[in-house]
Amino acid sequence: MKMTVNIEYLMEYLSRRLHTRVQIFNMDGTCIYNVCMRADLEQRIDTELFAELKKTARKKYPVLVVDPASAAYVLIEAEEKLYVLGPVQLVRGNVCRHSLSDRLLLDALSLTLYQCSTTELLKEGLLLHNIFSGFPCSLEEAVEHNCLDRDIKYEIQKKFSDIIFENQENSSMHNPYDQEIREVESIRSGNVDALKKSWQEDYIGKLGILAKTPLRSNQNLAIVLVTLASRAAMESGVMAETAYSLSDSYINKIEEAKNPEWALQLGRQAEMQYALLIREINESRKYGEKKDTAADSRTSRCKDYIFSHLHEKISTQDIAKALYMNQNYLSDLFHRSEGITISDYILNEKIKLVKNMLIYSRYSYSQIASYLGFCSQSYLGTKFKKVTGCTMHQFRERYGRKEFSGQKL
Repeated sequence: MKMTVNIEYLMEYLSRRLHTRVQIFNMDGTCIYNVCMRADLEQRIDTELFAELKKTARKKYPVLVVDPASAAYVLIEAEEKLYVLGPVQLVRGNVCRHSLSDRLLLDALSLTLYQCSTTELLKEGLLLHNIFSGFPCSLEEAVEHNCLDRDIKYEIQKKFSDIIFENQENSSMHNPYDQEIREVESIRSGNVDALKKSWQEDYIGKLGILAKTPLRSNQNLAIVLVTLASRAAMESGVMAETAYSLSDSYINKIEEAKNPEWALQLGRQAEMQYALLIREINESRKYGEKKDTAADSRTSRCKDYIFSHLHEKISTQDIAKALYMNQNYLSDLFHRSEGITISDYILNEKIKLVKNMLIYSRYSYSQIASYLGFCSQSYLGTKFKKVTGCTMHQFRERYGRKEFSGQKL
């Protein structure tokens, strides 16, 4: 059954989404639909501009065209018509392969145009394209056609051939893949000693050159190390949010590195921290029963809920309700799977956060207690000492940064 599209509603929707004009033309230049929900946008497409747009449009994908000041249109050619969305203003730094003369868009530059990214603009263009065109197109394909230089694939292959030839001429090779496997596997298993040994392996090969400068090359290499380590950690049971957040922290610090050695060492530190996280998980499960896949999935969901609500008061009843599970069943399942009660697990996770805040922040003890959902500072202090064997003051004095120690917080 053929579907009927309410074209007026669709155009109004797109006009509101991009805060700009949406027009449909016959291929002879006759405008058959013209919608603009903004009263202050008078810019229209004249004969000269239509001819330029028509030459640029393609049937198989939406085309984004810009001028030197980043005022842009999206073009969709379908059913012997030309659909035009725009003008809008591309956010600074966004690029496009297709351009028009600045003379054609001079009038648009004087307007206050809606600002958006290339991706956002193409998403709206794809809505029209995939409804009316006989050539379905994905966002990835649209971005490739509009943003990727035509010569870049050739340049990549040429560089690849040059590297292969140069390495063969100089008898120079990369480090073997099996070393990388041992490195990642040691992280995945939480084997700290094996990780250290993998770093010390000696080969006549070399690390890849990932950029034009030694600093940028090592920064890129360190980011690769962090990424591989974080994925290995998640495969071995580290919560995704924990792994991703730790990855973000290291990568941001890698970007601030002042020299190549510093950048690479940060990548190694990240690998070690992920390995230690996995070792901790393995040790906690040492005496537990072997978990089945279904139980593991439910306990993982339970942990995810706990992690995302650590700043609140959490009860097993709340978790069971959120996961649509019986409270007693969930408690028993979690205990059999993890070897610890849900309440004790919540407390341990909160204490981990308390430790971090004592070491790395200036928050007072009462602020930390309130922030993590404890009823009082004294109650937190009692629980903290029970778990760690020392008071919060003693912990901060022993492990905190010097500027945080000695303060009456």
